[in-house]
Amino acid sequence: AEFLRDNFGECGRPKIGWQIDPFGHSREQASLLAQMGFDGLFFGRADYEDRATRNRTRTMEMVWKASANLNDKGWLFTGVLPNGYGAPSSFCFDYRCSDSPIMDDPHFQDYNVDERVRTFIQIAHDEAVGYTTNHIIMTFGGDFQYGNANEGFKNLDKLMKYVNAQQTNGSNVNVFYSTPSCYLYALNKVDRAWPSKTDDFFPYASNPHGFWTGYFTSRAALKRYERHSNNILQATRQLNAFADLNLRDSIFTLSEAMGVAQHHDAVSGTEKQVVAFDYAQRLSDGIAVAENVVNQAYAKLLPKDSQSPPLVSQFLCQLSNISQCLQIDGQDRFTLTLWNPTIHPVMQHVRVPVRTDYTIRDPTGQTVFSELFPISEPTLNIPGRTSITQKQIIFKASLPALGFNTYYFETKPDQVTSGESKLKITHNEECILKNQNLRVDFDDQGNLHQIINLNQNIGVSFSNQGFYWYQGFAGNNSQSDFQASGAYIFRPVASIPQPVSQTRSLTCITAESVQTAVIVFNDWTSQEISLYDEGEFVEVEWTVGPIPIDDNIGKEIIIRYNTDIDSQSKYYTDANGREVLERTRDYRPTWNYTVVENVSGNYYPINSRIWIKDQNRQLTVLTDRSEGGGSILDGSVEVMV
Repeated sequence: AEFLRDNFGECGRPKIGWQIDPFGHSREQASLLAQMGFDGLFFGRADYEDRATRNRTRTMEMVWKASANLNDKGWLFTGVLPNGYGAPSSFCFDYRCSDSPIMDDPHFQDYNVDERVRTFIQIAHDEAVGYTTNHIIMTFGGDFQYGNANEGFKNLDKLMKYVNAQQTNGSNVNVFYSTPSCYLYALNKVDRAWPSKTDDFFPYASNPHGFWTGYFTSRAALKRYERHSNNILQATRQLNAFADLNLRDSIFTLSEAMGVAQHHDAVSGTEKQVVAFDYAQRLSDGIAVAENVVNQAYAKLLPKDSQSPPLVSQFLCQLSNISQCLQIDGQDRFTLTLWNPTIHPVMQHVRVPVRTDYTIRDPTGQTVFSELFPISEPTLNIPGRTSITQKQIIFKASLPALGFNTYYFETKPDQVTSGESKLKITHNEECILKNQNLRVDFDDQGNLHQIINLNQNIGVSFSNQGFYWYQGFAGNNSQSDFQASGAYIFRPVASIPQPVSQTRSLTCITAESVQTAVIVFNDWTSQEISLYDEGEFVEVEWTVGPIPIDDNIGKEIIIRYNTDIDSQSKYYTDANGREVLERTRDYRPTWNYTVVENVSGNYYPINSRIWIKDQNRQLTVLTDRSEGGGSILDGSVEVMV
């Protein structure tokens, strides 16, 4: 705000949020706008039942109390636009529309001023019904419009002229060009009390079968890549500052790609595949440029005393998510530099794909304990993985706050016993993963049986934990009953999902620093459940795909945790990774909700976490990307992957 004020003046600072097309609206977004000094927020899309209720009760405008912790610092005036962001019906003057222009020459047979004016005045009165003042916004726009702006404004000028002329005949409609800021100023002058709202605008439904909850998960790989790219961007910015490089222009390529990726048809996954490829390519290109900044930063920041090995150009292992780093395959020596972008020191287990065992030394030259661990079969079989490396070395890294450490790898001599020989591996037997804090039990069929918190002496029992799929409804979108499931909208054919497989195989691998259960459901679905030494959480790494489509059946894949927690229809999801909102199945806080879609209507965005709880226990699922999910049954959490 200070930069904008200093460079553009007070009037140059935006004070209005304009969310005309996003598919639902986050409470945290409103809270952030309020904290940044915005005066108001207007948006176009609202649930069809919510909109009808607000229109009937004249509550289309409200004060959104968008934080449970900030009091009035999180309050923001919010208005639902009467007609999305489009022109009133029959008044689209864009060349893409087929509506009639204003024909004001009475000598022409298609003269239509009188009819157009009457129709417009009636629309104005109809739209005003949902609002409590004598001011309303009327939008005149749409996707890709104003390609011929002259034509549009010429017709608008005529329309306003003839509508306002009717005031001499008793009309109370006065129409003029304005801005959201001016509109909000006029509302403020009315000096009245406004209704309030404390929840959010999720999920958004455009019709009884059209819940826009599919995009919460669509193109899950792009969602993860977008978050991964942002991690690199923030770390690069930090390194650029700490090394005093002043290479902001070099970082801009990635910053710009990240900005484009925030579009509501980008990270949402609702674009066509070729467009998704383009977004990913832009992020990749930006990371490549940022990599050069990182190298220059480390060149300045890494110690240059006589004990340090000579500095070589560093690189990012971009395919570490499939345990592939071709640049170090077969190398006798290499270094690994890890950056901690957080403001507190961390201890982090690190996995590095390697062909053989290595001795690892920390920056002081001390040997770091490490273990050689097999890469799981499902990971080795991922399409596109070209590395022949079948092992990974695991060690615990210690990183200072907002700082880095470099670890030095050197191949162990052949006569040195490999850490891999100390592993205990079992197949399709009961197994227990256990450390100082947690115990995780599996039966010999690969079913997760229970997780016990050893410190609190409490446990959660599981039944039928695993992967399931909903069949997507194959409609033609001609009307609500034929609403199809797709990238935007999640509409399952049935409310009970099918398991991806009736059987599963279990392989348990026990090492000193980590214990893992690899559960394979079929050739395209698996999960690795890991418990690290001293870890206070259970890590679940899922691998899904390519999803078979030879049967021409759309499949929406979920991971589900069925527990004995008595959640009583309640569950909790985060808002943009910050505050948390309580959800109640088949319920909306601000209107009488009609249950039509009992699965997709209970899905919410999960940016970082979802949990269920009872009086004594809580199960929380943390996600590594934005996903959708909910609690469709008491004691159950499901996340679409």
